[in-house]
Amino acid sequence: MADNTIKSRIYNAIWDDIIDGVYDWNYVFNEKNLVEMYQVSKSPVRDALLELCKDNILRSIPRYGYEIVRIPEKQLREMIEMRVMIETSSIRKCFPHLQQKEFDAIRDANLRSRLLLMDKGSTARQLWEDNMQFHRQLYSFSNNEFGTTILERCMQMQTMAYVQLYRFTVDSHRVMTTSSHEGIEQLIINGDLEGTVRALERDICSIQPVLFFSEENI
Repeated sequence: MADNTIKSRIYNAIWDDIIDGVYDWNYVFNEKNLVEMYQVSKSPVRDALLELCKDNILRSIPRYGYEIVRIPEKQLREMIEMRVMIETSSIRKCFPHLQQKEFDAIRDANLRSRLLLMDKGSTARQLWEDNMQFHRQLYSFSNNEFGTTILERCMQMQTMAYVQLYRFTVDSHRVMTTSSHEGIEQLIINGDLEGTVRALERDICSIQPVLFFSEENI
């Protein structure tokens, strides 16, 4: 149990540092350096690295180390297409069964978003995660655990892609304001299924931060 806790801490620390741009995309991780950095034994470090490889965040290079997986812009577009299919299908299925408790959950999510946007100390990561949380909330109404796993996987890899391909800055992410989400909220309350589906698709496809790397650079 202790090893699992240490493994999770190391996994999360490496993941957070990658997303925060601590490491250059050509950086190669190795067990020895990480053991020294975190002052732990080799076993939880190796387990964390293997888990990161399993989640397609790192790639093992025999006798060399672990490098960060690079995601082509084409794959990013495919992730967005997959999210559109998953999320719009979900809202179509659960729409007739949405009640006041779901309306309240959406309203609360949008309230948190507005407060975050008003906070001048908000970071790009916080804005990004807030956007993803709204979509998680909508999808949770479907009660589809397997679909949730797929959606989470898409979001994780999409986060990797955006950090790699685009400037992960507050300015580029303020396009993810609550206005679109509040529009979706109102359409749901009004019982407008087709309008909700169209607005949800536009919202998923509208996140276009400033291009940082071209596909030829990866």
